[in-house]
Amino acid sequence: MFSRTWGGGYRLVKSFLKQGRYVCFSGTPCQIEGLINYLGKDYDNLILVDVVCRAVPSPLIFRKYVEYQEHKMAARVEKVRFRDKHYGYKYSTMNVITDRNQGKYHHGVESDPWLRAFFSNICNRPSCHECQFRNRYRKSDFTIWDCFNVGRFSKELDNDKGATRVLVHTKKGETVFSEVCTDLIYVEVDPDAIVLTAKEMQESPKANKRRASFFKDAHRLDGTQLFEKYFPDTFRAKAEHAIRLTCYKLGIYNVIKMLFVRITHKY
Repeated sequence: MFSRTWGGGYRLVKSFLKQGRYVCFSGTPCQIEGLINYLGKDYDNLILVDVVCRAVPSPLIFRKYVEYQEHKMAARVEKVRFRDKHYGYKYSTMNVITDRNQGKYHHGVESDPWLRAFFSNICNRPSCHECQFRNRYRKSDFTIWDCFNVGRFSKELDNDKGATRVLVHTKKGETVFSEVCTDLIYVEVDPDAIVLTAKEMQESPKANKRRASFFKDAHRLDGTQLFEKYFPDTFRAKAEHAIRLTCYKLGIYNVIKMLFVRITHKY
């Protein structure tokens, strides 16, 4: 990270650019446009990469999550890995590492309270529900995001190790890609095809109706009380986690996931 604040990060980027150093800046679309407006002009030595963003959650709620995990595990959290691929790319999980558990906590959207909160749209910043930066064509050189449905485009890349969709927006982006593509395994596809299912590119998530009460409680409850009130470890959550693990161990998780996607059109 450049700085504890984005303003500080922007200043450091500008300083590097004036020194003639190459800078590759990646961030959410709003952060990208914020940098562009701050700089006031284009720089040949600046490469901009925006990451398709669903929403930005509250740092306060993440601190509450860490507090919750430390209380539950009776240990100090040393590291948290988002989108860990312990069970494969298509069942990514939160990986919480403490000074005692040897990193053995792996829970997904069905059972991890942080992921349940994030995907319920209860802990996002208000601006994310009326985002002004969601559009098909971006001001960055590249747009990147996950390609969970990679099997639709390439059987070779559908290896459960992860794939990234890349949109190249500018001539500068084309030049950069042509210089690095020999180090990549990739296939060219119709741009409209890869954005077809990317709802988050153009539609903002709707705020959870309980968001106001959730944040009111977040300021008066500790992490354990907060998550146990709104996202308790119910029988259903435990059952869904057990079912996913069983499918994974039987080697049928990807098949079940593919059927789920075809029926619900959700990834």
